[in-house]
Amino acid sequence: MKRVLVIVLIAIVAIGGAMPYVPVDFLKAPMERALAHGLGRKVEVDRVSLTLFSGPGVSLDGVTIYDDRRAGIEPFAYANTLDARLSLLALLRGRFEFSSLHLNDATFNLVKPDNAPWNFQMLLDQASAGGAPSALTPAAPPSIPTALPSITVRGGRINFKFAETKSVLYFDDTDLEFTPGDGGALELRFSGVPARTDRSAQNFGHFFVRGTAAPSASGQQLNLRVELEPSALDAVARLFDNSGAALKGVVALDAQLSGPSANLGVKGIIELEGAGQWRVGYQGKLDLVGQTLELDSTSPPGPSARLHVGTRDLLTTPKWEISADFLDAPLGSAFEMARKFGAPLPEKMTVEGRVAGSAYYRNTEGLGGNLEVHDAIVTLPDATPLKIPTATVFLKGNTIVAGPNTVGIAEQEFAEVGATYQTGQGGGSQIEITTRRMSIGDLRGWELGMLGAGSIPLLDRVADGSLRGSLTYAAPSSTPGAWSGDFEIQNTTMAVDGVADPVHIQSAAVSVKEGHVAVTRIRANAGPVAFEGDYRWDANRRDPEAAAPQRFHLQMAEVDLAEIERLFQPTTSREGGLLARTLRLGAAEPTPEWLKQRSAEGTVSIAGLTVADTHISITTARLAWEGASVKVSGLQGKLGDAALAGDLRLDLSGRAPTYRFDGKVADFPYKGGKLDFSGKVTAEGSGPALLASVKAEGTLRGRSIVFSPDAEFRRVAGRFEVNMTVAGPKWKLSGLELTQGSDSYSGQGATQADGKLVLDLSSGGRLVRYPAN
Repeated sequence: MKRVLVIVLIAIVAIGGAMPYVPVDFLKAPMERALAHGLGRKVEVDRVSLTLFSGPGVSLDGVTIYDDRRAGIEPFAYANTLDARLSLLALLRGRFEFSSLHLNDATFNLVKPDNAPWNFQMLLDQASAGGAPSALTPAAPPSIPTALPSITVRGGRINFKFAETKSVLYFDDTDLEFTPGDGGALELRFSGVPARTDRSAQNFGHFFVRGTAAPSASGQQLNLRVELEPSALDAVARLFDNSGAALKGVVALDAQLSGPSANLGVKGIIELEGAGQWRVGYQGKLDLVGQTLELDSTSPPGPSARLHVGTRDLLTTPKWEISADFLDAPLGSAFEMARKFGAPLPEKMTVEGRVAGSAYYRNTEGLGGNLEVHDAIVTLPDATPLKIPTATVFLKGNTIVAGPNTVGIAEQEFAEVGATYQTGQGGGSQIEITTRRMSIGDLRGWELGMLGAGSIPLLDRVADGSLRGSLTYAAPSSTPGAWSGDFEIQNTTMAVDGVADPVHIQSAAVSVKEGHVAVTRIRANAGPVAFEGDYRWDANRRDPEAAAPQRFHLQMAEVDLAEIERLFQPTTSREGGLLARTLRLGAAEPTPEWLKQRSAEGTVSIAGLTVADTHISITTARLAWEGASVKVSGLQGKLGDAALAGDLRLDLSGRAPTYRFDGKVADFPYKGGKLDFSGKVTAEGSGPALLASVKAEGTLRGRSIVFSPDAEFRRVAGRFEVNMTVAGPKWKLSGLELTQGSDSYSGQGATQADGKLVLDLSSGGRLVRYPAN
């Protein structure tokens, strides 16, 4: 017995293995007729083979299922392979019928002809009629009616066509199951990924559809559950509008559809995840025949706000609208709704108040609607809350315009604020602020919180004070934002690199435009040093050979050189601590980056500069500062009653600053006459060390000098050298040529140990010595 079973099993295996290779071309025509009868469609098959192990049936290659003639000439479906299972009961009755069809790598064309139902509806109607073909179908199936077999599709694609126009929308990676039930009903299972033919990159999850279709007097009645697994929100928007905006978040939905295909009731939940989680219930109607969808929210936002979604031409050229009606709704809810849909709103901003009005977005025309905000309070961390009694917001096209509206910032501080936001290419945002008085600290707090950067030129270095005037922030979509405006600042303090004391600005007028800053009518002081003038800065400097980006004109009244030296001590000295400065130990501190980057030029005038016991006035001087090099050229002024002119150079690259002055002093009063000096003065260091290091040399000329009671010189010429010491200046004179009456003298002079200057002269072989009075 066992031997017989083994032989039977071997025979079955051998037959099953050989069946695919048995020539059965004679079955192709019966197979085509049987399929046509079961589907109500003409069917063509390229090749037929038999199968046994997966059930008695056939495997068909190159299967083309034609469509009802009302749907056009393109096939309804094409499959590389189709595995068909034969009905044993039908075989016993002597005819071919299929219990199931399994299509692999198949493509379907769903067509909606003019003045006719969808071609899949024609197929369902055929199934509900027991398989009897329409008089318009191109095949002539057998006269015995059959039921529609169960159909399974794996890895397929579904295209859509409307009359002669193909839709850019399609479903890929499609799995589909049709299972016939009692009374012509069908059970449907579907999953697929929606996509567009004009986009390569897709970021969409699967659609899942499960349910039944049952015949009725009014046509097929559908009862379906539709689910969308979590998908990128911007991908969903671009599915129906290829130019849609990049929205934030992930969306998923669950819906129940019931009714005829032309009037499906829709009810479900949509979930949006991104900044938190948001669930909205909705209900409405879907017309698959007319391609329209109308949905209204049921929860939330609630009774004070309603959402509506409407679409037309859903699968051809979609026209859709999302609208919201606010009936004195909480402003915070509307704010969060806009944030979750991708509006560029600060994450830490909170909003209170009420909003009324309506707003919509249509993919064919953009935004629309009007909103009115009442009793709003806008808050950011570390910023004074903004209070907005009433504000109007207008939406049109791709533009949102708010205000200008009155905004309360603090006690007795108000501003008129207007904002414009435009989407799309060439768009961007713009904020305009006009105020009679606003705290600069409050403005910076809001600027940092809302715009993300301390970018207002000059004010980004200001610590306090107030502002009045106007400011505009413009941020085109393709470039970084920038500030412009004309305003006045008062009673504010700012730190300047390299200056020991902060600069206190009593008042100044500021103009900002396209990276250029002009500060005029400056009244300020740094410690006891008061000054006036103007300052200009070009933040867009690109050419290093071009003029310095910072330009200024400064005027000072009375100032002590020791105070100026103290103020600039962080710039001029990098000798470390007191011990290092005294003993000159260790290396100098490195040049700071801000000094390397400094590039400024301008003019300076000082009405009264006190140097020790000497009074100097500088009428004008041109200062050029590049990194560690400072040059003061064209200096004109007075040294006491004498005229002063020349050029001064400072080198700040070493341990201590070095100075060199090349110039001249004319008409310097000396012993009843006048002296002219021309030469150079050098010095190094700071404080007492600076004065002790002064050295000078050059030429001198004099007139009417009463050097002593018995030495009155009509003319004087020669060279000089001066070294400063603790006891005072030490003079050395050489090459002297002097005229006294009709006599001429030559010789030299020097400062003696007692501090007196003595001249040693000769005239015609006669030596004379003249000590100064």
